[in-house]
Amino acid sequence: MNGFKIPHMSRARLRLQMAVLLLLVLVISACEINRYNSAEDHYNNRRYAAAIQELDDYIRTGSNGALITRSEILRGQCYYELGLMALQREQFDLAIKFLKLSNSLESDQALARIYKNMADVALQQDKPRLSLDFVNTIIREIPRSEMKAEMLYRRIGFQLDTFIDHEGAWQDYMTLFDGYPNNPHEVAARKLVQRIVPARVDHAKRLYASGYYSDALRILFELGKYPVVDGTANNRLIAEAYIGQAESFLKSENYLEADRIFRIAVQYDPAKKQEVDRRLEQVASLFIQRGNELVSQRDFDNALLHYQRTYDIIPDYALANQAIARMNTIRDNVARSSEIQTQAEKAELAGKFSEALNLYRQASSLDDKAGLATKISQMQNLIAAESNPAAFAQRIINEYRGGVLNSRINRQKQELLRAYSANEIRDSGWKVMSSSGQFKYEARYDLVTPTISYYYVWQVNLRDRSITPLNKLSEKLME
Repeated sequence: MNGFKIPHMSRARLRLQMAVLLLLVLVISACEINRYNSAEDHYNNRRYAAAIQELDDYIRTGSNGALITRSEILRGQCYYELGLMALQREQFDLAIKFLKLSNSLESDQALARIYKNMADVALQQDKPRLSLDFVNTIIREIPRSEMKAEMLYRRIGFQLDTFIDHEGAWQDYMTLFDGYPNNPHEVAARKLVQRIVPARVDHAKRLYASGYYSDALRILFELGKYPVVDGTANNRLIAEAYIGQAESFLKSENYLEADRIFRIAVQYDPAKKQEVDRRLEQVASLFIQRGNELVSQRDFDNALLHYQRTYDIIPDYALANQAIARMNTIRDNVARSSEIQTQAEKAELAGKFSEALNLYRQASSLDDKAGLATKISQMQNLIAAESNPAAFAQRIINEYRGGVLNSRINRQKQELLRAYSANEIRDSGWKVMSSSGQFKYEARYDLVTPTISYYYVWQVNLRDRSITPLNKLSEKLME
């Protein structure tokens, strides 16, 4: 583009074109102004229909945005005036049509007055449904009407006395109070609505008595926002609902949430403080109880947390202090018991069974949950077996289930004596000998006859005094 210049004749032609364009704009603008002025002249001379016709045509074809907006406003005024004229002639349907077309605040107010008059007439003619329809029309179609408060009041009356819609009446009252607090119609509506408040309160009571605490509280909180209930009495009910909810948390062992809900209840009804304090102390004791259970399970960290939670309920709770001190002693004893058990295991591995027995007993006395009874019993068995293991194995055999093996072998021998003479039966008696494996012995007993023989054999574990059959015959004898 550098160095490009518009020729002199081209510039002259451009200026001419712009001048012509400006002239055309001025002509068109003047024409549109004239069209608007013509319509306005019709309006000023009460020729509203003619004004509307010209304004409709201009709004459809005009290009001046500002004039189109003014035309739309003027057209609305024309319809408003036509509506008033129809109203003077008591042509209500036509008046309603024109006023709706006007679509302005003043036409809306006029419409509301028409509907109200129709509602009054319908009521005088004992047509409550028709009267209510007109009331509904005002509320629905003219929400900004200055009559809305009155219409809500009227509809509440219909809902309570004629059409029995208590929920609808309550919803309308909330709308009335929220939008027009202390308005004369709102104040008058209070007396009407107070007739259905007891039923709502009873419903809330039934809900929280059945465990539906959130639903009950929603109703009570809603009632508390409006001047149709006694605030103190309503707060007492809220406190009762919260106390019921707190109790449900106690049953599910959610103690912290129960504590929080109990405290909220007291905020709504301070008279409940003493009752709640007693209950909170019970809650604290439940924390102590749960902590004690965790201590018995050797879960000391979580036990401490439960004990300390009581301080949120009762600061420096004495029972918690005592429980923590006891827990610390038990924890120290458990740690010491574990150390002694390690020493006992080393003594056992070294074959020092007496020393191991004493150490296991010490460890058990420090920690009764250590499960050392088996170890203590084993050490006692090994000590008994040290001097004469075969004799100890025989003793185990003899004492097994109260001597059942000896008695059954004797019974078997008596049966054989009925079939054979004594010199035909070879009775080996008990034979105890060392077996494979440490502290294990083999015990045998034979009954032999010319035609049938019984060979019994068991393995005896000296460590735990267990007896294991080594053949089917021995197993059967133990059944």
